[in-house]
Amino acid sequence: MSVYRSAVSAADQLAVPGTVTCTKEAGGSAGAGTYTIFVVAGNGHGRTTAKQGNATVTTETTNLTVRAAFAAVEGAEYYDIYCSTDGAASKFVGRITEAQRASGIKLTAVNTTGAGGTAGAVDIEVTGTGLAVNGGQLAENTAFVVPDAFDPGVSQYVDFDLAMSRSGDIAAPSVKLMPFFLNRRTGEYHAGAIQAITFGGATTVHNSLRQRLRIETRGQPVALAVASIAGTGASLDIDASVS
Repeated sequence: MSVYRSAVSAADQLAVPGTVTCTKEAGGSAGAGTYTIFVVAGNGHGRTTAKQGNATVTTETTNLTVRAAFAAVEGAEYYDIYCSTDGAASKFVGRITEAQRASGIKLTAVNTTGAGGTAGAVDIEVTGTGLAVNGGQLAENTAFVVPDAFDPGVSQYVDFDLAMSRSGDIAAPSVKLMPFFLNRRTGEYHAGAIQAITFGGATTVHNSLRQRLRIETRGQPVALAVASIAGTGASLDIDASVS
């Protein structure tokens, strides 16, 4: 038995983008109207939930560009931008890479970028026409950050011993775990079935705060990510052994 992870208190996911500062700029062809902006960060596993801009932007006459400035999200590979006059149902307008955000970029047509703009921002010159940000596809953060893997050697199974602790009873404890398995050809990790861990206390629910989760690996490295964790002062320790 060895210590795999200690005192895990947050999900293994990209952070939702921080403050998105929205202003109107000269040029563009977004059309006159009041625009609501959202930014979503993403990586190879998925996307975060959306961050709404700090203000709506009303364009008119020659000021037909909306600028959305925001800081980099650590580990993000790209950002999906939603900008239209539909309020909370703002529509997808384009995707930019982290490198484009850092240097400055324009969205000159739906899902089409062009040179220009200012560092740390995207200039949106058109109205979004894609899916709505509140259409349900962004309800969960699926932009997983895979933790270090445990190498079982030639063993078929890894036993993860879970120890959940909490400091009070304001929010009930819960954990969802997702194993990630290495594809040796590509060097990338692929998710297995999510595991919802139930803790006891309710009528007929006797589950301990200390449980064992067995994952079949057949000698392949496996990483155990926390998809969600809740509970007052919730903290999870994970030990690992092979069998």
